[in-house]
Amino acid sequence: MSHLPFKNYMEDAVEHMLNRLAPEYPEACMCDRCRTDMMMIALNNLPPRYVSTHKGDVLQRAMGMELQYEVEILTEVMRAIRIVSGQPHHGRNEEGL
Repeated sequence: MSHLPFKNYMEDAVEHMLNRLAPEYPEACMCDRCRTDMMMIALNNLPPRYVSTHKGDVLQRAMGMELQYEVEILTEVMRAIRIVSGQPHHGRNEEGL
């Protein structure tokens, strides 16, 4: 039994929103570690949205989903930026959040 390829669309949507919002938060560190922390926080608070990648229709599905979930994604990414900006993990020896 072969499986069709799929992915969680929310990963791309959160990354896109983070890139869009980053200039509005010049005080927020956007290093790889902080960006990863922001993405993990936002993704953990958003439901996954899986799409099939087998027919090249991911972009069309993603665009429709982005409109539907944009406010929810925006809210969670802004929250994640505030959390990480207030408590960045720089210099800590912790694994994960």
